[in-house]
Amino acid sequence: MNISIRFLVITVLLFTTQLLAFSQLSDAGAIGGISITKDVGRNWDFKLEEELRINESFSVLDRSLTSLSVDYSILPKYLKAGVSYDFIYQKKEAIYEYRQRGSLLLNGELKSGMFDFNMRTLIQSTWRDEERGSYNFNPKYVWRNKIECTYNIFGSPLKPSFSTEIFSPINGARGFFTDGYRLKLALKYRYSQRQSVDAFIRYDQEIQQANPKSLLYLGAGWNYKL
Repeated sequence: MNISIRFLVITVLLFTTQLLAFSQLSDAGAIGGISITKDVGRNWDFKLEEELRINESFSVLDRSLTSLSVDYSILPKYLKAGVSYDFIYQKKEAIYEYRQRGSLLLNGELKSGMFDFNMRTLIQSTWRDEERGSYNFNPKYVWRNKIECTYNIFGSPLKPSFSTEIFSPINGARGFFTDGYRLKLALKYRYSQRQSVDAFIRYDQEIQQANPKSLLYLGAGWNYKL
């Protein structure tokens, strides 16, 4: 068995094992998105994204998100810093509310043979609509840490990847703690120099909460580079 098949088998087994361990899902849904990226000079990248998320067993629009981000390469091919702004329209219980989010991030990349490792740390602040709901703390600050492994199949436009991410609120009523994690198994297909599509399975699990939720998403996206 060659290394590419071993990588796919191991990641699928890891993902499947985790799902079996938490087989009682709270909900399932779908995610669809598009992104447009523009390189400006050697060090600057701009990205515009739109995402729709459907929950409640694929029947109800849970969230729409419009995002604009800017990245600067501190060490080209190795380290980036970035900022982003998100405008969110999200369902909260029986009503919808507007939210705004700002983020600061550092993103490190490392290549080892046919593997690419991506490590990201991010601080985000979300301002929520007080007119449509009450919150003990607003804005909400969260520290997110993610690691992703991508395998480059020689001579193929396909790139499988696996990632895990943890979420840690900073200013919650309970102070700093980890309240959830995310697992994602994805496959990207680049069909031209500027365009690619990706499909993924994502599992979100809440932890250290009174009624933790587990959510499973199927997703797809289209990416274009100007």
